[in-house]
Amino acid sequence: MNKESVQEGWKWLELKDKSGWELPDGPTMSLVFSLGHDPRIKVYDLGCGIGRHTVFFAEQGYQVFASDISEEAVQATKQWLGKAGLSAEVKQGRITSIDYPDNKFNLVISFNVIYHAFRSDIVKAISEVYRVLKPGGLFYGTLLTKDKDCHFTEKENEIIDEQTLIIQGGVEDGVPHFFSHMEDLLDFFADFHLEDLVYTEVYSTPYNLENLLSQKGWGHFRFLVKKPF
Repeated sequence: MNKESVQEGWKWLELKDKSGWELPDGPTMSLVFSLGHDPRIKVYDLGCGIGRHTVFFAEQGYQVFASDISEEAVQATKQWLGKAGLSAEVKQGRITSIDYPDNKFNLVISFNVIYHAFRSDIVKAISEVYRVLKPGGLFYGTLLTKDKDCHFTEKENEIIDEQTLIIQGGVEDGVPHFFSHMEDLLDFFADFHLEDLVYTEVYSTPYNLENLLSQKGWGHFRFLVKKPF
């Protein structure tokens, strides 16, 4: 295995219950208030999964483009758009090589996506996002955080280095996860203007006091950055 660059997609066909991945994220939906309702606005869903945000932004009347490394995800997104009578350009592709010209998009979203890579690939992906954003364009997404007592060291995962692991088994089998410190985040987005930053923890079920106190949730940074004019 190349320990410097690993990019793998989810095995969507192995996920029996996809209902949780068909609901768009609330804060992501609220970006509509920042964009307005101009039909000339171009939105790019980088790592679209099975299409929840691609479909949502297409429903708002924007020009929508999307990609995912998984062919299963690309086909699922196209099928959903077709059933909904919506249009968007959906391609298979990697986060490190965006197949669009410079200064094209008003918004790029990458929800729970770009941390599925080694650090060098995250840096490359962010540079690609910067390239395809218009001046003043927004980039919204999430990064996993390297918090004390998080799930990073679970024995079934392959530990690559102190911030990188590769999931073993399940729908994310072979998918790398990079866990960022605050210093990493500021370094990643040094060329952008940081508009908003929120830290969240995601806990696993059951949601009872014993379980919630016995483990730390998965920490995430939610970031909104702007490409300078």
